[in-house]
Amino acid sequence: MDQLLERIGLAAMPAADVDGLHELHRAYVGSVPYEALAVQLGESAPLRSADLLDRVVSGGRGGYCFEVNTVLHDLLAGAGFTVERRVANVGGAELPNHMALVVDVDGETYLADAGLGEGPLDPVPLVDGATTPGPLSWTVRRTDDGWRLEQHEWGSVAYFTFGDPRADLDDFQSHHRRLSREPESSFVQTLVVQRPYDDRIVTLRSRTLSVDGPGVRERDVLPDAAAWATSLHDEFGVDPAALGEERMARLWMLACRQHEAHVGRMD
Repeated sequence: MDQLLERIGLAAMPAADVDGLHELHRAYVGSVPYEALAVQLGESAPLRSADLLDRVVSGGRGGYCFEVNTVLHDLLAGAGFTVERRVANVGGAELPNHMALVVDVDGETYLADAGLGEGPLDPVPLVDGATTPGPLSWTVRRTDDGWRLEQHEWGSVAYFTFGDPRADLDDFQSHHRRLSREPESSFVQTLVVQRPYDDRIVTLRSRTLSVDGPGVRERDVLPDAAAWATSLHDEFGVDPAALGEERMARLWMLACRQHEAHVGRMD
């Protein structure tokens, strides 16, 4: 875990209390990008903690929901927290498409989640009616069989839900395989990298760099491969050199094709 702590900017493991949970969660979400580059490259593999940890500690990489939350689960467990995985559905999807993490600490229960790309930066108390502070707030609703988390107006998804039963890593393998391999998956169709901040969300979708939040809505179509690589590094911390020239060339080609297809659909 020492390499992972260094990767997220912490000198030592925080205590397994509420303050420690906030410190770990904010450091992890703020440092590890949400990205589906492995999906785009056709390099997705079954969810294995050790392999995903190696990716996260190298080259500024992260992963998409199942991947980054697998590593976050192990980080929290390694810190001494009681943490469980839950099968989740983002945006009312018919099939499961997300992994939520539920943490019990000091008699309270929290959602820990690095796998949405748009936050939350801090763990969310699982209390019916609770609203997180700040402009990019989340609202918690208790349902008959679990929880519903509703996002602020600047996010790309309105809500996600998860139930009460505990899940194991193997419960997500088939859903991971579907989302990372099937042609109809949005992760296969569109390259995406995201990072949330307290007051904005930064997104790279194909060739378009976006910033969304209160009082800001920016869209910048990146003009060439050099600008695209610079954005990947400067905005999200992903090292193009670690990906290598061949991978970067393939990713840029895919980003261009996806952008052209999107423009064509808009015409």
